[in-house]
Amino acid sequence: MKLIRRITAAALALCAALSLAAASAEENISVYIDGNPLDFEKPPYMENDRVLVPMRKIFESLGCEVIWDEALGSVTAERGSDTVIMTIGSPVMYVNGSSVKLDVSPALDYDTTFVPLRAVSEAFSCVVTWSDESESVFIVTPAPSAAETTPVYEDSGGVPDFGRIAGITPDPVLENNTVYCYMNVTPEMVDKYSEAMRGEGYSVHETGEYRIYAKDGSSVLAGFRGEVFMVVITNY
Repeated sequence: MKLIRRITAAALALCAALSLAAASAEENISVYIDGNPLDFEKPPYMENDRVLVPMRKIFESLGCEVIWDEALGSVTAERGSDTVIMTIGSPVMYVNGSSVKLDVSPALDYDTTFVPLRAVSEAFSCVVTWSDESESVFIVTPAPSAAETTPVYEDSGGVPDFGRIAGITPDPVLENNTVYCYMNVTPEMVDKYSEAMRGEGYSVHETGEYRIYAKDGSSVLAGFRGEVFMVVITNY
């Protein structure tokens, strides 16, 4: 009887794993953090309108230290003063000691633990958006806090660096390091930059698709020209 139970349990586990693999194969979900695509050894999949991704990859990409408890089937992710704890099969996540109900529980696919992407990202104060058209998830990490040093462009007189704040690389840089061009910029990245600029004491003026930042004789024009997002630095 015990042998039959073991065989049945093993068969059920195998079926569950095969179902997850089949679901992943049918979907082609892309994930971006601050404009940078993430590559997963096992692809993300959708369950109950929630995207699940490999646990270690997403946490480490968000800058977390990951601690895995094999016996409990739980993961602890820490970044700064924030701690998130999740357990396979449990619909409850703990964020800094407070319980948060999950729409989808973490799941095990062979040797890989999958976790709900939006829940874990928002637990670390990220902004998450979904694109139906491209089947993509865009994650924007929070702007540096007052306790952190805001990255700045070199030889700019201290102008905050849009690319380093948004997590993307300029292409190209023009006119003796005064014009920076970026592709694949999202509205969330633009708002994140505005937040950082205000935090550095810049005034913000909006005109059409551009925002003009000013402080102590420095002027920064940032906005879209077609699909290209441009940052133009003057008067420093």
